[in-house]
Amino acid sequence: MPSTFIDRDKVVKLLIRERCKFADKQFKQSQKNEFISRLYIPNKEKRNKYLTNELYQLFPPRRKWCHIGKCRKTLDTVSRNQQRLEHTYIKAKRSHCTEQWYKNLCEYADSIIDIADTRKTKVIPKPKVSVIEKKRPKGENYIECRPVCSFHLKLKIILSLLNKYLTKLFDPYFLNCSYAFRVPKKGQEMMQHLNAVKDIVAYRKKHIGEILYVAECDMQKFYDTINHNFIKTRFIILLNKAKRDGNIVSEDYKAVKQWFFMYIDCFDFLSCVNVYNTVEYSNPFWKNIKNKGDKKCIIKWVDGKELNKARAKRNKGKVGVPQGGALSGLIANIVMNDVDKAVVKAIDDEDILFCRFCDDMILIGNTMNRVKNVLAQYKTAIKKSKLIAHPHKPEVKEGEGMKSFWKGKTRGPYAWAERGEKIYPWITFVGFDVNWKGNLRIRKHSFKRQIEKQNKVANALIYPYQKGKQPSVVS
Repeated sequence: MPSTFIDRDKVVKLLIRERCKFADKQFKQSQKNEFISRLYIPNKEKRNKYLTNELYQLFPPRRKWCHIGKCRKTLDTVSRNQQRLEHTYIKAKRSHCTEQWYKNLCEYADSIIDIADTRKTKVIPKPKVSVIEKKRPKGENYIECRPVCSFHLKLKIILSLLNKYLTKLFDPYFLNCSYAFRVPKKGQEMMQHLNAVKDIVAYRKKHIGEILYVAECDMQKFYDTINHNFIKTRFIILLNKAKRDGNIVSEDYKAVKQWFFMYIDCFDFLSCVNVYNTVEYSNPFWKNIKNKGDKKCIIKWVDGKELNKARAKRNKGKVGVPQGGALSGLIANIVMNDVDKAVVKAIDDEDILFCRFCDDMILIGNTMNRVKNVLAQYKTAIKKSKLIAHPHKPEVKEGEGMKSFWKGKTRGPYAWAERGEKIYPWITFVGFDVNWKGNLRIRKHSFKRQIEKQNKVANALIYPYQKGKQPSVVS
């Protein structure tokens, strides 16, 4: 039998979410196409062809959806449609509905539960890997890309439910200094990076007028370099602890362990992703990268000085987890949990703030030597975890601009206060800047990236009209 992490109601709820997200995506693409070409406005025949995704066949037509009353006014379109479909399913279930859509939905959900049965499924296929453009460095003849992995819908549903189950199971064992991919707590922000920012602001205001000392550290290609054996070892330690505490029964223990291991084993960065660095930029793998010209597309890995690929295969074994996969965020916390413990132990009862968001961390204290000592313990702990930090960025030398300093991802300890020699009035973390008074602003880089995204969308709409001809549909 499958584990209790999965049942028909849970599967249907996720299928509803996927159906509503897909519909919203199609609607936005349709609006874009209609703006570009009036010839695209679909008639009834085209519209029926447009809604051919398998998810649409599992649910009744919109006219049969349940209404949800006044609360619909407080919800966005996707959330409103989700609630309507959930109510429709619950009503059909209670009335023992015999309509074909309900039979199809139950059969499809049961087929997913059948796949989740570990007696029948011993291995899962590799995820599909695609790329999105990351950046085009000025003066360089290449485009840096980010790999993104995706699984078939049925596997995606199973892995999402497994992630939800394990996140709730392991959350009590993670420390408060860890902010990403946690179970939401009452009174906290749903956007979890804001909780870290609020704690930094509160710490700064508590020490208003004082010089504080800050150290930051970020990993090189964190998700692409995590060692498989290390992940499994740390996972088993947490799973055994949950079992000893009576939070998981033996049947669930075996099922979640097998599924977690299958997720790890289905992917290896060197063989699933890095191999594409050797293919031509005209290869279909790079099709998502537009206007390449003669630039080469590459997916970067760690600095060769730190760990070359040949040594990686010998020393690290299989590495990397699927970026975009449901369990990858949880894996970050599993791997970094021992690092958190080492840092908290080094801090002891000293007045030092430690915040970690995935692989990005910051230390703040009122004594430089104390912060430096804790940073040293952090670096020792990540080496034991077979992770690689970005090279340390020293303080700005005379004649260099501040821009050089802020480009570094591992820096400090440096002084944080209002003014003075080698004093920095701002610090940055998870997309925000905080000044010496505790005031907050969004990073300039974040603004710039958002503006670039909007310009890209606007240019895609305007470009056909600038050519002075009837535009075609943009896919």
